[in-house]
Amino acid sequence: MNNMTSQKRMLITGLLSGLIYGLWTYYINFGADNVLLSAWTQAINSFIGGYVVAGLVEFSYRVVPAPYKFMVSAFVPYALLMVLYAFIHQSIGTKHVFYTILPNILIGFPYFFLYVNKLEKNSGTVVNIPQG
Repeated sequence: MNNMTSQKRMLITGLLSGLIYGLWTYYINFGADNVLLSAWTQAINSFIGGYVVAGLVEFSYRVVPAPYKFMVSAFVPYALLMVLYAFIHQSIGTKHVFYTILPNILIGFPYFFLYVNKLEKNSGTVVNIPQG
């Protein structure tokens, strides 16, 4: 990530997200009448969402003040995306909404935590996670 531009990181995140989560959605909903609709919806959502969320993470990292910068950047944009995904899949009639977005939850949150951690390391600042 050191030599990558923000745009390149965002594009890679979007492409990997679309491929992984689109295939997973096809697998978990296999046999359902709308399996292709669900899989393509998730692939497109994941590409766009991964790209946009990576941009929102980068933006929030630049504008949110310490001591909240790390936690807000690492978790809030992606949490909002998960709510949106659940709503979209519910509205198109995806058979297994929770299991469809479960990999997003299990992989995405740690991914963006590490993403922000790398932004911290690249910026040369110390991680300041508020203790509550």
